[in-house]
Amino acid sequence: MSQEKVVQLLNDLAADVVMLEPGDLSGLGQLLNGIEELEKPEVSAGFEHLLPRAEQLRDVIVTIIYDEFKESEKSLALLSKSISEIQAALRDGPESAAIVTPEEPAASVAETESDTPVPSAAAAEEDVVVKEAEVEIESESVTEDQSQDSSDELFVGVDFSQDQDLYQGFIAESNEHLDTIEENILNLEQDPENLEILNAIFRPFHTIKGVSGFMNLKQMNIIAHHLENLLDDARNHKFYLDGDATDLILDGVDFLKKMLEQLTFALGGEEIETMPVKPFLKRIDDLHQVLLGGGDKSDESVSTPFPDDEVVPVVPKVGEILIEEGVISSNDLEDALTEQSVTAVAEPEKAPKKIGQILVEQKKTDVKTVARAIRQQQQAKEVVGSGSAIKVDTEKLDNLVDMVGELVIVQAMIQQDPDISGLTTRKVTENMAQLSRITSSLQKVAMSLRMVPIKQTFGKMVRLVRDLAKKTEKQIDLVMSGEETEIDKNMVDLIYDPMVHMIRNSADHGIEKPAERQAAGKDETGTITLKAYHGGGNVIIEIVDDGRGLNVEKIRRKAIEKGLINESDQPTDQELYNLILAPGFSTADKITDVSGRGVGMDVVKKAIEKLRGVVEVDSTPGQGSVVSIKVPLTLAIIDGMVVIVGHERYIIPTLNVVESLRPLKEQYHTVQGQGELIKVRDHLLPLVRLHQVFNSEAQTTDPWEALVVVVEHEGEQFCLLVDELVGKQEIVIKSLGERLKDLPGIAGGAIMGDGRVGLILDVASLFKR
Repeated sequence: MSQEKVVQLLNDLAADVVMLEPGDLSGLGQLLNGIEELEKPEVSAGFEHLLPRAEQLRDVIVTIIYDEFKESEKSLALLSKSISEIQAALRDGPESAAIVTPEEPAASVAETESDTPVPSAAAAEEDVVVKEAEVEIESESVTEDQSQDSSDELFVGVDFSQDQDLYQGFIAESNEHLDTIEENILNLEQDPENLEILNAIFRPFHTIKGVSGFMNLKQMNIIAHHLENLLDDARNHKFYLDGDATDLILDGVDFLKKMLEQLTFALGGEEIETMPVKPFLKRIDDLHQVLLGGGDKSDESVSTPFPDDEVVPVVPKVGEILIEEGVISSNDLEDALTEQSVTAVAEPEKAPKKIGQILVEQKKTDVKTVARAIRQQQQAKEVVGSGSAIKVDTEKLDNLVDMVGELVIVQAMIQQDPDISGLTTRKVTENMAQLSRITSSLQKVAMSLRMVPIKQTFGKMVRLVRDLAKKTEKQIDLVMSGEETEIDKNMVDLIYDPMVHMIRNSADHGIEKPAERQAAGKDETGTITLKAYHGGGNVIIEIVDDGRGLNVEKIRRKAIEKGLINESDQPTDQELYNLILAPGFSTADKITDVSGRGVGMDVVKKAIEKLRGVVEVDSTPGQGSVVSIKVPLTLAIIDGMVVIVGHERYIIPTLNVVESLRPLKEQYHTVQGQGELIKVRDHLLPLVRLHQVFNSEAQTTDPWEALVVVVEHEGEQFCLLVDELVGKQEIVIKSLGERLKDLPGIAGGAIMGDGRVGLILDVASLFKR
């Protein structure tokens, strides 16, 4: 085999080691496969001097699989050192230096670690340095002296003209990792002894550290490394993370997010800020030392809360897997269990041998088979249903959805084509029905691809509530439900800011301070509840707080002061509640850095209306408030009621439709100064003639000879006069273009089954008219 191919094989092994994490049995199995490939005669021909080192590497992996090597971080360092020696042997030829004795893996680790003391086990991990046709693994330890020498200037020596896509991917992935860290660090505050949560925080920092180092983002690499060291000592039971530590880690998340933002600017050729890297590193190190100094406890006292093994009853044992595969018999397993028991009694001071190791020693199976069984066992512990995934560019996904929309339109046009609809043969009827079913299924699948759980947006609110509680000196719990409710990916991004505004209002204006709540007979800790659920083809999000509620009289006085209502007006409580959505409206006595400027709820209303949704406010004085957002599942398709006015077709979003009827002549009224009214269920509702709004001709102008559609906006109802109702349809929305995007009363267009364009009505705009 050529040297180039052997180099590539070793490069792959080195990369696998860098991505390996403690306990990753699947990764260890992959390494074993790579070594076996290297040991094949057709591969090793001409490179026989590499085989002893390959055998050494195999022994190290087997030792780790058997769990004899308790220092997992050091074992990873030894793996890296072993591969580095194989690469050196390849580079230097058969006369290369002597190898490390494979019989003493633990001693080898001691040698690799003895030269330079490191602050934690994580600091002994190694990064990949790619040089031409080789990968050299060097042991890296970021010491305090190195950290202090780091410059506060970001991205020194980084060439952004190369591999821009790689950097963009790194930014997106790192932001996802940081969001995961935020969510888990807040969970850790509730359960600081939970090792699983600690590991879930450690791993993303480890990934960011490794990739940023590979991409020469040195300052980001150093910060992630220091935070990783802090977490690693917590994982090793040297101390528990208290409130100061979690605050620091969250600040570290913010710091790294800011660095990623600056990286985005740098990629775009914009100027970037200088960030205080060295002071922040010193802050991490200072707190780290304080925690280490305060955590001088015996191993027994700190290790008790963390069980070594979590028993999962449903996970099959290695022996059972081997029996099921026919590798060993039940008698073989019984013999191995007997030997394990005898050894445990005879040598109680030693850890009992693993069943897999005994079976290999008895020559009942081999190491590779045992490793495969262990990987199967590990996979059984993973969450059922965590299917494989593939990342797709959102632009490609949007194009797919658009093309499926076009297909739906063409299918409807074919079905309504008079030449085709006139063919009444059984074959044509069956084929058209089959085409309709396939098109409908394809449309649903395409739309589901863009649906994502709202969990990620909800998760960000946990951090927000925590920070607001500290800032306002209140005790606030956030309760969430329905996080798995799915919504269009594009809408998830757009709904974030409105939710932030509403959460801020609930925390600042709604929830009272502990003393006030106690005086009112409430629990000192207030609760904000976030709910999401599907209802009527829409996604409904509710923000509920158990605070003081809205002050109706105060809202009324403010509304009169701003000229929104007259003193003689008698609006209902619900109408007064909706006034808080008016621009510039605020009942706050003073402006704070949290809220009170009167811009929040106005922003909420405008943002939700852009999503074709509605906002509703309700409150009970002294008990709390509820803000409900109702938005469609997706921005690409709308459920609409198709109506005919003259020779034109219009679509009314079913979200706004209450009912339709043909009024009696005595239900029609005119009131001076208020125009035409229709009496519906003892309520007089304004009548809007669509043919007058859009300057078209109606088939009839008398309401009692036409039809009326009752629509609702912000709790107010009015009637639309139409000639005919065609029925409810799913409409694929089409933009009218830049020149026609601001037509009053029109939200968009749709191509109907006959090929003509139907206009989608903007009920909010019609209500204002």
